[in-house]
Amino acid sequence: MSLDFRFQISNLKFRCYCFRDVTMVISCLLLLFFACHSICAADLNLRIQAPDAALMMPPVNPPLLRKEGLPLSWENASVEEFIGYIEKGAYKEALTYFREQEGSAEGGSFLDMIEEGDSDGRLKRKAATGGTEQGEAAGSFLQDFNKRGRISAYMLYLIGHTYFALEKYPAAETAFLAALLPMPDYTRVHESLGFLYLRTGRYEDAQKHLTRIAGLGLHTAELHGALAYLHYQTGNYWGAADAFRKALMLNPDNKRWERGLLQALSRTYQYQDTLVLVKRMLVDQPDDAGLWLFRAKAALRAGEREEALSSLETAIRLGDDNRSNLEACAILHMERGSIERATELMKGGLAGGMNFGSIDLGMSRLMQAGEWDSLKQMLGAVRDGWDDLDGSQRSRVLAREADISLHLNDKTAAGNALKKAIAMDPSNAYALLSLADIHRGKGNYNRAELLYQRAGANRLYRERVLISQAQLALDRDDFEGALRILSDMLDEFPNRTDLKRSLEFLEDLVLLEEQ
Repeated sequence: MSLDFRFQISNLKFRCYCFRDVTMVISCLLLLFFACHSICAADLNLRIQAPDAALMMPPVNPPLLRKEGLPLSWENASVEEFIGYIEKGAYKEALTYFREQEGSAEGGSFLDMIEEGDSDGRLKRKAATGGTEQGEAAGSFLQDFNKRGRISAYMLYLIGHTYFALEKYPAAETAFLAALLPMPDYTRVHESLGFLYLRTGRYEDAQKHLTRIAGLGLHTAELHGALAYLHYQTGNYWGAADAFRKALMLNPDNKRWERGLLQALSRTYQYQDTLVLVKRMLVDQPDDAGLWLFRAKAALRAGEREEALSSLETAIRLGDDNRSNLEACAILHMERGSIERATELMKGGLAGGMNFGSIDLGMSRLMQAGEWDSLKQMLGAVRDGWDDLDGSQRSRVLAREADISLHLNDKTAAGNALKKAIAMDPSNAYALLSLADIHRGKGNYNRAELLYQRAGANRLYRERVLISQAQLALDRDDFEGALRILSDMLDEFPNRTDLKRSLEFLEDLVLLEEQ
């Protein structure tokens, strides 16, 4: 708070202390109270639950005979046979065939060494340096596997692919890394390693190999889809959105990538782009409730509340029964005055086991809208399940019943309901505050002050409690105390610029009265 403002507050304290026209001061502070009360009852964030896009792992491409990986001349026949097993999905049979071709001793020994994996990381380090490592000749580690040098990089790639398909990831990694020793730029091996590391959650290693492929000039839809998946899993949602777009440019019919882009756009708060995409997707998938929820969520964030409401209603008609979405739909209906539909949704949510907090919020909205008959209907429905409510929930129901009694100006009934509510849940700040207001209205200032203090322990009600305490001080003609509370409130809630303006307005009124 500025020194100038502190000076104004000090002047105001002095003038109000000397000034005895209590009626004008109280009237000004009443305006302040109602301003604060409306803020305390301000709109809470609506939560629409759209299903997360089921981002799937990029598929492992089948092995292809490419120019950068060729079998040795004496491997041609065995490679063709090996690929035949792979095409049939007979991966175990492929490995058995390899053992038989290599001879039970040496072949078996070779695959056994592959299956042991690269536990000490030596092979990985050598592959990262292009097959060289200080104090060790290039390719010597590969020769440890095959002393006669009869295994080509291409055959190692096929073996790695086979182990990958069998989900024997350490063996697959070892075979792929061994293939990179003689051919450091073998793009399909880098691709397979990138996918393997994605599958096993080793995202940093996956990043190295996938970006290496891009550097080698390979720009396929699958590569960009894999990069998108990688970026999304590591929290780089902007990168994910860009990669999904590139993948869709090369393969525009891939629904899986469309879903991924939708999720990434939502994560990067690009709500208008999300709306454009989801509307296009709905043309082909009009009965997908999840897409309608995405549309509702994006529309709500973009400030298009009518579109959000219509989208939610469509999703509900298509079978969505998420309790949070029912609540959001009910609240949006309340905003536009469709109280009957809002009440129907809340009742349906209650029957479907909606969280009591959502039901209580709905009742609060009905009270704020002055829909007392609808509130009575809701309370009746809640009362039907009274035995299933715990003490805290029953306390909140009694507080809502007290609101109806206060509306009917039956303060005795309201006070009794609030006492029961507090007995069931001593921390019910709303009930404490409401009962304190009743006691203040009756002139029971000491009891009111104690209740205000208890309610003030709840941060959500702190502002309103401070205003009520200032009002109580004015009721006692304690102007110094009232202004001290408001000054402290500005220190505690510096964003309440409206409170500062109200105090300045009050000071102007005091000055006018003195003239």
